[in-house]
Amino acid sequence: QVANILLNGVKYESELNGSGETSEQPLSMKLLCSTVCQMPKALRNLCINHFLGWLSFEGMLLFYTDFMGEVVFQGNPKAPHNSDEYQKYNAGVTMGCWGMCIYAFSAAFYSAALEKLEERFSTRTLYFVAYLAFGLGTGLATLSRNIYVVLSLCATYGILFATLCTLPYSLLCDYYQSREVSPGPGRGEGLLRRPLTLCPPQFVGSQAEGTRRGMGVDISLLSCQYFLAQILVALAMGPLTAAVGSASGAMYFASLVSFLGCLFSSLCVTYESPATEELPPTEEQRPLLPRA
Repeated sequence: QVANILLNGVKYESELNGSGETSEQPLSMKLLCSTVCQMPKALRNLCINHFLGWLSFEGMLLFYTDFMGEVVFQGNPKAPHNSDEYQKYNAGVTMGCWGMCIYAFSAAFYSAALEKLEERFSTRTLYFVAYLAFGLGTGLATLSRNIYVVLSLCATYGILFATLCTLPYSLLCDYYQSREVSPGPGRGEGLLRRPLTLCPPQFVGSQAEGTRRGMGVDISLLSCQYFLAQILVALAMGPLTAAVGSASGAMYFASLVSFLGCLFSSLCVTYESPATEELPPTEEQRPLLPRA
């Protein structure tokens, strides 16, 4: 989707330059900052939702093996190396690595099935289920001490990871449209089923006159939420786990943020091209909270 739209825009720009027309003003730091600060509301809500998803996921990922060693196996990493507590911690870390293996396999399988699921369920439903499954998985793992239950819940982590790597960018593609693009058959969600023609890709929700948002910048803004989440996790998780006394604080944090993202994705994220005049979004595609 992204490659087709970007190549479509490159062909359009080359045609403009060949005909002697000026496509748009050259890129500058001022223009770049203005593009970042004046994000359309639909893109801003999508970035916030993406940030919440990565924040919850990174909080779990960075402390999962410590959680298995300290909480599930009741080990102590600061104990003497020849003590039983230290051996329990090592066994828990090893078991946590197997849990990460289960998460990786579940992400691979869910990624393969996600395109088929998009044909049966709406994007809002898939978003909601991914955040809800991860919130329940991390929350129940914190409450349980059964090794098999904790390991089986790792499958829910792959669902959120596959969702974060696909659906936000699919929605961003839907936010871009051109006047010559006609929706193909099907539900109309995603551009995989829409024929692309030689015309300029434009962000529908942008109201700035005489400007056109670049899709490369918007993809970067969406991807930056991953690194912002890592920075916040690195700053906040140390004091949080110290206050709680174990790595279970990181799992509680991941579960809470995931449920928050679950609500935000249902109420605030736009699931169809915003501000379209010809085809207003249906009830399933527009955000549940009214716009200001």
